[in-house]
Amino acid sequence: MQNTAACTRPDLPWEGRGTNLDISGCRFSLYPMDDRFISIILDSLQKTDTSAVWGGSDALSTVYRGKLAYVADAVRGLFVNAYRPDVHMALEGQFSKGCPGDTDGDSYLFENQPPPNQPRVQDKHFSVLCKIALYPLGCENYIDHIAYVYQLAESMGLHPASIHYATRISGDVHVVFDYLEEVCAYMQEVAAHYVLTFTVSVNSPTEERN
Repeated sequence: MQNTAACTRPDLPWEGRGTNLDISGCRFSLYPMDDRFISIILDSLQKTDTSAVWGGSDALSTVYRGKLAYVADAVRGLFVNAYRPDVHMALEGQFSKGCPGDTDGDSYLFENQPPPNQPRVQDKHFSVLCKIALYPLGCENYIDHIAYVYQLAESMGLHPASIHYATRISGDVHVVFDYLEEVCAYMQEVAAHYVLTFTVSVNSPTEERN
């Protein structure tokens, strides 16, 4: 028998929340495939300057929150600082801004200096593979934005290729992180809420050579 009772929407715990502050965030997990993984992760965290972001870690992941330039800089610094020429390593994460369930707290927005990590790591170069999936939320023309960031990857020489449920790119680690930041900056201009998921991998034993 069909249930004809009226369906009412319950009050949602995040209704009326959100923030108008310039808060970007990235939640990520670092995976060095090595029995030294604890020392690699702790050493990278110690070397990475997080003075321009709010940060927090738990058993599953780490989050940085603040202005986009500083969040992206800290994530880049952490990955490059963790790099070892003989270690397969992956960084899994997501950038996001504009979630209606976000809050004003747990953020640092008062920094106005150049991002602190890039000068420390900019001379360290190595090739990485990366896959991304972009979700422009609330945009009717979302596929046009996805097409734009695909073309952006082409223009930056990152050899984009469509794979099931994602786009794959490859190139120098700094070009890849420049690209991730540019995608986020673009999405801030065209979407009220977006999520960019990514996996960056280095020294994979199954890595294909271009």
